Amino acid sequence: MGVSVVTQGWFNHYDDPDEFWDEEPLAVKERQGPAASEDSTYLLDSASIPSREQRRLGSSFVSMKLDRGFLPVRIEFSRSWSRYVEPHEVSDELMQAYQSAASDRLETLYSNNRLPTPQEVNESAIPDHRTIMMVLLETTSWDQYLNTFSRMASDAEYSVHGSVASYGENVVTVRADRRYIQSIAVQSNWAASADMHRISDELIWCADQIRSLRPNFAVSESYAKYSDEDLVRQLDRHREYLVQERINAHG
Repeated sequence: MGVSVVTQGWFNHYDDPDEFWDEEPLAVKERQGPAASEDSTYLLDSASIPSREQRRLGSSFVSMKLDRGFLPVRIEFSRSWSRYVEPHEVSDELMQAYQSAASDRLETLYSNNRLPTPQEVNESAIPDHRTIMMVLLETTSWDQYLNTFSRMASDAEYSVHGSVASYGENVVTVRADRRYIQSIAVQSNWAASADMHRISDELIWCADQIRSLRPNFAVSESYAKYSDEDLVRQLDRHREYLVQERINAHG
């Protein structure tokens, strides 16, 4: 099991409802579980064979429910999954289902009479100025201050693996950034013998890892009684204190 994180440049693209489709997903590679769980896996009744056009727009054999960070929390499979989806098609089917779920979520968010805030679109968006100040006020060193600010304002890429390995190879690999999942790779040899519940468990496992790696903007104190101007003054003093503490430590 392994995890890699690559920090990239600055981003602020949450206000574009069409941006998800502006970027082609990373090429899906064919790749060769924990005990099956019913909690996040459900069966659908559809047994129809989709047309080429239907399959291009999404999967007729699997669908997903996403959380506010565009990560899957529930996966629904058609009863015809095993009959019509070949092992080498599993990665593509899952990615098509994810893209369809993401598109549906964006359409819902932008269907109201007002534009949603970036934070309403995705909980991993760059936080508003007040939240940034509150988070930075809880840092305890200058290095932590700089690292926290950088993580809030910059994008990152995450590559995570499922809990199952076959012949030393991870059977499921998911790559994502702060906004979306970019690719899903399921090893074909393993998919040939794995049932839909095990596939679901592995994907949910990967989503949980990505969720834990993304920045968390929660604060432990209550700042409700402070105005934005109060927080600006507090942050100025806090920053000066951290800088002076660092100078003294290296003096």
